Amino acid sequence: MTAPICPTCATAAVLTTGAAVYPNRPDLAAKPIWRCEGCGAYVACHPDTTVPLGTPADAATRAARMNLHQKRLDPLWKEAWREPAYAKNGCGPKTRRSIQKAARERVYAYLAGRMRLTPAECHTGLFTREQCRVAWGVLSATSYAEIRTWARALNPKPRRERKAPSPSSDIQRIAR
Repeated sequence: MTAPICPTCATAAVLTTGAAVYPNRPDLAAKPIWRCEGCGAYVACHPDTTVPLGTPADAATRAARMNLHQKRLDPLWKEAWREPAYAKNGCGPKTRRSIQKAARERVYAYLAGRMRLTPAECHTGLFTREQCRVAWGVLSATSYAEIRTWARALNPKPRRERKAPSPSSDIQRIAR
């Protein structure tokens, strides 16, 4: 694993543990964390790995990233199943998860397009505070219904063509 580079001071981060970053949180002591020795910015890792969740960030940037996730991004896709367009299908747990999965992909694709980012660049763990501010503005002015309409306009579902009956089915029908 290559160490992530701190966007603040361009120093390679060092792999440490939660014990070094959160001395008062014994529950996080064993959690792997990449920390910049230059400025103290840090980023946690994906569960059970040392793969960083993004780039190291200072306290203000981490707060902006979390706020964007909790107040704008996550509510859009997590609550998508409540949209009237889905009401006719009923929403059991399996359907709800399916809708949320598609909604999450749509929300991130929409945000990437509006921010002129590639899908790989559109991840809050990579965002600067300024990018968080821009994303906040984009998502504050948008409902999930609008995002769904946008996504469907980009990828319209092909209409199902009626399958012509096979000659053998005609013969069977006539023979009856």
